[in-house]
Amino acid sequence: MKRKSHTDKNYKFTKKKHSGRGIFALIFSFAPLVMFFYAVAVSFLKEGQASETIGCVGIASLLAALLTLKVSISEARKENVIKKVPVTGAVMSVLMLAGWISVYVIGWVGL
Repeated sequence: MKRKSHTDKNYKFTKKKHSGRGIFALIFSFAPLVMFFYAVAVSFLKEGQASETIGCVGIASLLAALLTLKVSISEARKENVIKKVPVTGAVMSVLMLAGWISVYVIGWVGL
């Protein structure tokens, strides 16, 4: 049995490319994060009495997270595409969806 030395490299050349829509979804998945921090900061500064505009920012962020999740999943299912970028976008979107849903549930319950 041959032991591998440090000079043995396992290279795998492939024709897979980064998906343009997957990159868009990853970059756009940071938009809900920015909106989340903005809404939380404004709500904190106004001591929980923020205007309806912050609610609209929250809904827009929720929709943006859903859109990026949909695009990320559709791009991750394609063949000959490097999966890391769309999967990262999907994970970011799921985390933002969970964050916004928890904010709305806390708001409805009144904790």
